[in-house]
Amino acid sequence: MTLKSTALHAEHVKLGARMVEFGGFDMPVQYTSILDEHEAVRKAAGLFDVSHMSNLWVTGPDAQATLTKALVADTSRIPIGGTKYSVALRDDATILDDLYVFHVPRGYHVIPNAGQNEAVAEHIRSMGKAPVDDVTSKTAILALQGPKAAIILSEAMGRSFDDVKRFHLTQAPSLGQDAFISRTGYTGEDGFELVFPAERSPEVWNKLLSVGKPHGIKPVGLGARDTLRLEKGYCLAGNEFAGGRTPLEAGLSWVIAWDHDFAGKSALEKQKAEGPKRKLVGLRVVEKGIPRHGMTVTHNGHVVGTVTSGSLSPILKEGIALAYVESALAPVGTKLEIVIREKPVAAEVVKLPFV
Repeated sequence: MTLKSTALHAEHVKLGARMVEFGGFDMPVQYTSILDEHEAVRKAAGLFDVSHMSNLWVTGPDAQATLTKALVADTSRIPIGGTKYSVALRDDATILDDLYVFHVPRGYHVIPNAGQNEAVAEHIRSMGKAPVDDVTSKTAILALQGPKAAIILSEAMGRSFDDVKRFHLTQAPSLGQDAFISRTGYTGEDGFELVFPAERSPEVWNKLLSVGKPHGIKPVGLGARDTLRLEKGYCLAGNEFAGGRTPLEAGLSWVIAWDHDFAGKSALEKQKAEGPKRKLVGLRVVEKGIPRHGMTVTHNGHVVGTVTSGSLSPILKEGIALAYVESALAPVGTKLEIVIREKPVAAEVVKLPFV
């Protein structure tokens, strides 16, 4: 399979990044070490190339109605300048993909996961008359995350971003047509995502790294992106939604607006009435051991679930995991075991986020 690459591929190679396949793209997994990059984001700032993500424009007079039918969110409630995290469901209420919706004067910019542009675009088109334009190959996304993100961005762009609230955006015409900067991210830290024409990528990337150097900025790969999101209990589509999961099972009931019609609603209402048989929980390893994706979860020797994401938390210095377990075992404080190297290791259900 021929891997795709973002417009920053040469920059990553120049910085000595270790490259891996992800979502059909050749992407940097780390530049120095995952721990080093993780701590930079928590304490200063990190810069991520996330241009492998999908990019769709949904426009025209039917855009709002079409998107509202396609997603569990009621997009009529997203003001211009607002953003919304949501999911698209199949008819059986399982998650097709999770995504972000950004409302700008032109319409709605939708960002699904890497490699999901065609599937999500087809899903949206089937829900109404609004045109859906796939601009994935033409669009760059940089994520600037961490406590120093705001000052670095302000110095680089020559303007303050104090007026941009969390989960809101501002247009950025200096970066190109339809460009915008949102106060969103996937790390749990304050930060911004810059969405702009791909050909400007090297210029913007290098400027942010240069301006941010005195503030401790570091380029960050997918490795630390994964540990950062796991510490916050954020789902990764390829892990937490694999095998057909619903938002009620995945702990995403908070994203559902039940008072509108959407794809998969009847099946989801049925599950809500009956109660999901399994739920996603956070597990803290009590003994020594690092949980990993695919490991078995047991209770008194009986198999009760599977780890979907697991790692050593760089901040807590202990093993943490997300796992689907039987609903009766989902309450915080439940004692379970994770089978690590063929040995049951004690773990406990904890409230998310871990950090």
